[in-house]
Amino acid sequence: MVLNYIVPLVITLVLVVLFVTLCTIFLKNASEEKKLIPIKVVFFLLIALEFCKIFYLIATNGHYEPSRYPIVFCSMVMFAYPLFCFKKNRFSEVAKSFSIIPAFVIFALFVGIQWKFNMSLIQGHSYLYHGAMLAVAIYLLTSKLYKFEFKKCFPLFIVLSAYILLSTVLSLFIGGDISYFGPNSSYLGFIYNNFGYVVGNCFVVILFFVLCLSVYGIIALCQRRKKKEEVQNV
Repeated sequence: MVLNYIVPLVITLVLVVLFVTLCTIFLKNASEEKKLIPIKVVFFLLIALEFCKIFYLIATNGHYEPSRYPIVFCSMVMFAYPLFCFKKNRFSEVAKSFSIIPAFVIFALFVGIQWKFNMSLIQGHSYLYHGAMLAVAIYLLTSKLYKFEFKKCFPLFIVLSAYILLSTVLSLFIGGDISYFGPNSSYLGFIYNNFGYVVGNCFVVILFFVLCLSVYGIIALCQRRKKKEEVQNV
């Protein structure tokens, strides 16, 4: 338990804290372009890790399962980062949103199940990968590259819903599991067993809507209260 779970988790969290702290402090007064450099580095790191995972799994297992394809939920940040860290465009803000809330959720889910597995090379890869996602998510906030606005929760929800729909269709088409949302998913099996596969994923979409609305709503209320207090103190 200690060597397989607690030690790698502590090391991951230490690396996350170091990345966020150092990047935030040293780039505090830098331009937005320079603040994005650490995220660009992480992006290329994730690409390298993805290729290493593919070659490793093929070499050791002789095949590459759909649940490991680079379109699983955990891998989607690789497609989100380029939309804002290289050139600003109309999708930049929703890409940042997708890199924050889902990253926290994914890391929490990842930590919640890792105690079941023995430490291995592929597990070390997973800790590094998910830790990098969490580090970028926190850094986007501490560097003020992303600001929470209530209206941003709706584009994020649309993107999340579209991803779940795509995963559902692809999973049924290939007869395998894409990410957590495949028909044979062990993580969402209790939902599918009670509601059915398609209806179960619709239920997941509703949960994501509640999550997005709650997080952005609470933050919006806190921001409004803070502004109100500042006005009263003037």
